[in-house]
This record gives sequence, C-alpha cells and structure tokens, in this order.
Amino acid sequence: MVMLQMAEKSTKTKRRALLMNQAEPPTTTSLTRSKLASSQEPQPLPGDAFERMRMDPEIQTFRLRLLLGVSLVAGVVIILLVLSLYQAAQEQEAMKQSFGSVDAKTASAEAGKDGAAKSSSITSMIPPDEVMPPVTTGNLVFRPPGSEELKMASAAPDRSDSTENLARLAAAEEVLGKFLQAENWMQRLLLVRNQLRVASLMSIYYAKNADGPMLFDSIVEATELSPQFSEHVVVFEGGGRRLATVEQTAQGPRVDWESFVGAGEMAWSDFLETKPAVPKLFRVLVSPAGHFENQFGDPALLKCYSLRNISEPGAKVVYGYVDKQNPLAKELDYWLQQNNDATVPITVRLKFPLDALVDFQVWISHVVHAGWVTK
Repeated sequence: MVMLQMAEKSTKTKRRALLMNQAEPPTTTSLTRSKLASSQEPQPLPGDAFERMRMDPEIQTFRLRLLLGVSLVAGVVIILLVLSLYQAAQEQEAMKQSFGSVDAKTASAEAGKDGAAKSSSITSMIPPDEVMPPVTTGNLVFRPPGSEELKMASAAPDRSDSTENLARLAAAEEVLGKFLQAENWMQRLLLVRNQLRVASLMSIYYAKNADGPMLFDSIVEATELSPQFSEHVVVFEGGGRRLATVEQTAQGPRVDWESFVGAGEMAWSDFLETKPAVPKLFRVLVSPAGHFENQFGDPALLKCYSLRNISEPGAKVVYGYVDKQNPLAKELDYWLQQNNDATVPITVRLKFPLDALVDFQVWISHVVHAGWVTK
C-alpha cells in the first residue's frame, strides 16, 4: 500500500490517493494492450543481413557507376598504347625506306669494285641531307668521337721515296763538306749556285776577309725544305754554328754562298763608313729594339729594330727605323711575331739619312723577303 500526496497550484489544496495492488483477472483490454506493446518492440528481419545490403538499390547504383568509370579509363589507356605502337612502327618503316635508298645508291655507285658492301654500309649511316666538305687530295675527312664537327687529317706521308730523299741529303752534305774545305774562294766558286753573279761578290768579300778552308767539326740537322732546297747546320771547331742552304741543280748540289756568309751588295764596313743615301741590299738579323736619338728621336712616330750583319767578324750592330704608318713596319712585326719576337734573318735594303750624324742609325727602305736565300 502506497500513499501519494498531491497539491494543486491554484488552491494548493492537498489531496491524497491510495494506490493498491488488486488481483484482478486479465481482461480483453489488458490483453490487447500487451499485444500492442509487444508489436512495437524491434523485431529481427528474416534472411541474411549481407544479402539484404547487397540488394540495396543505392549500393547497386554506386557499384554500376564504379564499373563504368574503370571500364572507361582502361579503354582510353588501351587506345593510347595502340596509337603509340602504330606511330613507332610507321617511323621505323620510314627510316628503313630512307636508309634503303641510300644503300641502293651507294651499292650502284660501287658496283663492280671490291669492298662495295662495306662502302654501302658506311654510307647508309650518313643522313641523306648532310653535306660533306670537299676532300683535298691526300687528306681524310672524319668526325672525332663526341664531336659534331668534321675534321680533316693529313694522310700518312708516302715513304716510297725516302731512299731518294736520303740520297739527296747525303749528296748535299758531301758538296757542303768540299765547299768548307776548299783551299781558296776560286775553288769554292765551283761549288756555289749563281756562279756568274756571285763571282764578283766573292772576289770583293775575300779581299777583305780571310780566305782558305773553314775549320768545322760536323754537319748536323739536315732538313729537306723541298725537292730543290735543303738546310744544314754547320758546327765550327770553336763552337759556333751557321746555317747552310744547298740547292739541287742540273749540275748537282750547289751551296748558296750569299746566305752562308750573309753577303750584301757592298761590304758592311764600307756601308757604315760611306753612309750612302741610296738603298743597298743586305742580309741582316732583325730583332726588336728601342733606341731613339738624333733624327730618329720620336718613338711615337717610328719603330726601331736592331740589325746585325754576320759577313764580317765583329761587325757593328746598327739600328734601323721605319715610320709606324709605313706597311714595312707591319711586315717586319709580322715576321717577328711568327718567331716569338726572336731574331729573324731578313733580306732588306738600307740607306742613311742625307744629314746622317752617326754610322749606326739607318732607314729601312724596303723588305726584299724573309730569309737570306734568293730563290
């Protein structure tokens, strides 16, 4: 038995109710209520849960969309792969056709010759549009590894005439030895080139210089400049050296006497003493210099060179001058630069100024040629 006390808001009157258990038989109403309550409770669905989820319309729609997307991507990949394979096959076929045409041309050009197959295979490796430079006789055109430029290499020198070359050099050395050992200049004259012109020069030269045999130790460094000329280095007993040039003539080897002694149109000492204002030819050793005085005192206008003549023992060194604007200055500088500004043998024409004050300053009026040998 439970006693409940209730109160109303308005009147605040307290009421009491008594709740009691009553053992009443079940009625139809109560049975209906119990069935209704039991029907509202959650009841398990019949069948497998996975099967019910798989048959869900939304899941089936999503699955269909996924399959369509995958199929579309796979189709695009397959199409691209087929196109790339087709393009590669077309390019390969085009290359075969182009190389085949080059091979056919080369094979037809080389038909009937030994090694035609090798020449055809080499030519086929060259692109058809590549222009090869003209091949100079005796040269080989090739492309170095890793380079895009074609190079030209000289073919190996022909050694078939080496015996003949050695024979010429040996004959030249023999005549040069006789030239050096001659008893006097008249015997020596028989072994020199240009005898008619040189005879008078030798007569004047040996009238002022010692005549007779030239004591030498050996002849070394024989060099063939051409089939016509060869150079030889003569080593004297005192240790000095001099270059001798020998020409192969119809009469046999002949020594160039003028270049050997450095002869000029007149004696070097006479030239310095008389101071002629008319140009005279001399063979001199030229080197750069910087001596400026007297009439040649302006380095802003003039180029200065040291000139040494070997025709006379102890000959005085003089200074030669050229206007900087004169082409002669460029020519002399060119030959000096070719030899790293070292001493260069040059054949020149020299003259003194009209009012020469000293005997060691001259004008260089003309450059005849580089070297001392007159061809």
